[in-house]
Amino acid sequence: MEYEELKNIVATQVCAQCGGELTIRTNPETGNLEIWCPHHPDHHGYVERETYTQAMRRGEDIHPAIRDRIEKKMILPGGQPVEVALSMIQTRFPRADMDEPSAALFLWDCVRLDLDPLLGEIFPVSFKTTAKDGTKKIVVQPLISEDGWLSLAARACPDEWAGPPRTMRLEEYLQTQDAYKEKPYTEVKEIAKEIKADLCKDPEAYVWVAVGHRKDQDDVATYGWYKTSESKKKDRDGKEYELSTPARDLPGNQARVRAIKRWVRETFPEAKAKMKEITAAWMERAKDVKEVQQIIEAEYRVIIEPEHEGDKKTSKVAGEKAGVATPTQQPKARAQAKKPETAPSTEPIIEEQEGLSIDLTWLKESLNAIKWAGDTCKTFLVSQYRVSPAGTLEDVIKRLTREQAQEFVNEINSRVEKQQQALL
Repeated sequence: MEYEELKNIVATQVCAQCGGELTIRTNPETGNLEIWCPHHPDHHGYVERETYTQAMRRGEDIHPAIRDRIEKKMILPGGQPVEVALSMIQTRFPRADMDEPSAALFLWDCVRLDLDPLLGEIFPVSFKTTAKDGTKKIVVQPLISEDGWLSLAARACPDEWAGPPRTMRLEEYLQTQDAYKEKPYTEVKEIAKEIKADLCKDPEAYVWVAVGHRKDQDDVATYGWYKTSESKKKDRDGKEYELSTPARDLPGNQARVRAIKRWVRETFPEAKAKMKEITAAWMERAKDVKEVQQIIEAEYRVIIEPEHEGDKKTSKVAGEKAGVATPTQQPKARAQAKKPETAPSTEPIIEEQEGLSIDLTWLKESLNAIKWAGDTCKTFLVSQYRVSPAGTLEDVIKRLTREQAQEFVNEINSRVEKQQQALL
């Protein structure tokens, strides 16, 4: 399973730093298979090998002859007659088993999003349900692929698009950070487990990182994960069984794709905004089908931050529909902040004229004590409090509410105390 996943990455990705071909080798330090750049062994990360189709859909100029060949394969925007388009969709996705009304609804979703199913940007998953009165119906849920999300972002912001993000496993990403470059891999692996537990409460999860930026802006890192529990379900008798799905067979690739999708949503809010309206329509369409609602919540979860006081109610409702916690849903602080012995004499939380902030000197010393890099801390804040990751660590901290800031201070103090006790 691991080898097949690595082969897929080698076939579809190139080195993010030099653009060279990748290969698979056995790491003598860990004894594990890994992907590396044979031209520059110290390089980290991969970026997709872009095709002519991807380049065209992302607004780049390509040779007219190549463009014509691509457009002949498309449903959109070629203006195919409806009956022909429906027939093409039903032929292309036979396993979806769509009747004509559900295929037409799926086609309309494609038109609204300007995503072409024949190019692999969007595809249907159908569910057959039976109502209490015995009426049977098919609910088709569109799923946007990794390529579809990237195309959405590129076309929504052509002047800001700087290419897809580079991706790497969490352990590889940590090794690119100054705080961990000199650490042995075994120690980095243990730190990664702690971060995984903070991210998704599963230290054995597959976690990938997507790192990229808009033009003239700093890099944004986002995380995608696949928990080991996701491939396990229970039948009516409570007996656990394994699901046979592409995600289960290639869990690392699923985590990589989720990291890229989250990167698009957080780096290009214009693309995310386009999804809000249609996601709400999908939730309404699937109100009687729990499985579809779960797919929507997993695939299209968005972080909503109210910009004005009047937006809070709307944001809360949208957040509940999307299955995420909004700032108004965060837990209250558990206790008053305690100052670690290694911290400076000032209080961690400082009152300011415009609100409050956390003493960065105290934070830096505390993070050094628990061996956290700034990016590790930023990851924790984003995953724990659902705040935007844009900007520096200080920018992320400023988005916390008073209760969240207090709870964060408590958490850091607790970790410092545990570290000190371990050294005694």
